[in-house]
Amino acid sequence: KCTINLNSKGISKVPPQIFEIHQLKHLHLADNEIKMLPKDLGTLRYLEILSIQRNKLTSLPPEIQFLHMLKALDISNNQVTSLPNEFYQLQSIKQLFMNHNKIVQLPDIFGNLVTLEVLALSGNMLTSLPRSILNLENLHVLIMDSSHISIFPKVICCLPRLIKLSLSGNSIQSLPKEVGELKNLRDLSLKNNKLTFLPVQFFHLAKLEELCLCGNQLTVLSDRVERLKELRVLQLDNNLFRDITERICNCTKLEYLSIEGNQVVELPTNIGRLNSLKELHACKNLMEYLPDGISHLIDLSHISFSSNLLMHIPIEIYNCAQVTKVDISLNKLLEFPSGLCSMTALQHLNLSRNFITEIPADVANNKNLQHLELSENKMSSFPVHVCKLHKLKYLDLSKNEIHSIPAAVSTLSSIHVLLLQNNRFNSFPSTLCDLKSLQTLDLSGNQISSIPLKIKKLQDIKDLNLCDNLFNSFPLEICQLKSLEKLKYCQTNGFKLAKVPEELSELVHLKELDISDNALNVIPNSIGEMKNLVHFTARNNCLVQLPRSITSLNTLQHINLKGNQLKSLPDDFGNLQSLKEINLSGNPLIRPPKEVCDVRQLYPIGRYLQSLVMRDEKLLQKIFKTVAHNISFKDFEFFCMKLRLQTVEIKAFEKNRSLRLREKILNALEWWRTERQAGLEPLEIVDQLIRMLILAGLYSLAAKIKAIKLYAQAIKL
Repeated sequence: KCTINLNSKGISKVPPQIFEIHQLKHLHLADNEIKMLPKDLGTLRYLEILSIQRNKLTSLPPEIQFLHMLKALDISNNQVTSLPNEFYQLQSIKQLFMNHNKIVQLPDIFGNLVTLEVLALSGNMLTSLPRSILNLENLHVLIMDSSHISIFPKVICCLPRLIKLSLSGNSIQSLPKEVGELKNLRDLSLKNNKLTFLPVQFFHLAKLEELCLCGNQLTVLSDRVERLKELRVLQLDNNLFRDITERICNCTKLEYLSIEGNQVVELPTNIGRLNSLKELHACKNLMEYLPDGISHLIDLSHISFSSNLLMHIPIEIYNCAQVTKVDISLNKLLEFPSGLCSMTALQHLNLSRNFITEIPADVANNKNLQHLELSENKMSSFPVHVCKLHKLKYLDLSKNEIHSIPAAVSTLSSIHVLLLQNNRFNSFPSTLCDLKSLQTLDLSGNQISSIPLKIKKLQDIKDLNLCDNLFNSFPLEICQLKSLEKLKYCQTNGFKLAKVPEELSELVHLKELDISDNALNVIPNSIGEMKNLVHFTARNNCLVQLPRSITSLNTLQHINLKGNQLKSLPDDFGNLQSLKEINLSGNPLIRPPKEVCDVRQLYPIGRYLQSLVMRDEKLLQKIFKTVAHNISFKDFEFFCMKLRLQTVEIKAFEKNRSLRLREKILNALEWWRTERQAGLEPLEIVDQLIRMLILAGLYSLAAKIKAIKLYAQAIKL
């Protein structure tokens, strides 16, 4: 099949050469800047698929009527308000996608598209559908999410072949009794509406396989739900259910059940009859216990009971031998559920925010466990038996009361992420240096004051967080971690850093650096050598200036210097062309002023600084000329000596008869600027010149230069 793919090419017009390919069948023009389709579109008589989503179309040409073979059209994410009347003459169209446009209503002739099988109208401003929609007898899929529908369009109930219907994200308060006529409906989504009840006829949808009612105001699930014998997926999240009817246990084909975010006190006693269930999600409810029947769900793979009131998990849960993921975080467990220790397929376990004090030896049976979260429990020592989990990649023990790490931790040969923040470490556990596969280490919020030299053994470490500890100075040992890409060293509650060492630039692969909440007044000039830096954050310090070298960081995209003492930015700050986000709020900025920086965009800041540099240079040259006009021949030699010119150079100036005195003085000043004042900004050079004139005893000239500077600043020349 002849296909042309011009997706994401940045084009604003359809290339005319395309219309010479008369056998073209598939044309893809998505993600461009196209504002209109030319009349020549009608010449593509064999075109079957036209996708032009995410452009800037406001309409389609009438010539689209000549695309007699067109089967699929996607104009989603444009600004189309309606289709031309000629469009409705198409007799082959089967799929029409018009999501996220500006369509307010569909015309009556929309019903002429009798071949239509899939219709997607999400994200428009439709409040209803025309009666002629009932002519679309072949329609299988209708999607109208996030429209402005407050009343369920009854005409939908006259579509006998409808298989999938989605009206999510509307304001529908009730369903008509005619909804029961959708006898072939298999997939129905009504999430995020305002439903308070379901009519009796709703449960006549005997072929329904997937049902989503999340985000409504339902309080009761009718016993009639048992009539939905084909139901495989049922989502009831974020409603007002207090219990779930026992009759749901007769939906024996159910594979996925989610009741998160309700007020359910207990699961159905006979839940074990759902012997096809693979995923059970019941987070954010009020359950204090689980029924024993849960142990009969032998095909379960995912269990989520986070944010309940569970104090105990039935030991029989080990019968659920296929489970790979368990989340029982934020409950009231006093001990590690022993039944979990026999679930050999388990890969992901979250028991965070409970009251567990120790981990049993039998946890070693979970030989396939890769992800273990135990944060915010009551453990006073590192759970040594965890060290037998050789496949473990992710371990979170943060916010406990652990103060040391056993040597056995070195057996965690697969560990990539280790989170130990907010514990009671008063020294860096040297045993961690044996974890050669470690990539992320968080030791923030402890009382660590030094780093062992052994840390250089962590050759794969990419992310290190040492915030809020008790280092007296920046630990230079970190600079040995050449693989490091992200470093956080904020000290909101720890010992504040007064200086960042030049050696930090040795972290050549660093992409993110956060040194916020310290007491820094300067950033080392060597920061300019960190050529891979993307994020730089130094909030709430005492910085008074930035090194000019920072403007050479071509990869820098985000810079946050909020809450410092910066009065000016480097003149070539505008060179940071990759910057996407700039935060300079809370600084006493003058150059550029606060109102320019508050825009948080590089262009106005760079433009202001560029014009300022030109203005300052103009002022400096004006001052040089003023000095040249006010130095007499007899003062020339003395003046040059104060500029620290060598005697030989002074004599050369004096003997050069081709230059007038003023030109000689200007040349001497330019030499002084280049050789003695290199690296200084124009205004800084003016200040140095004023000091030099005072030292030379040229007080009136110094006063004159000072007055010129002040006047220029006052009127912003």
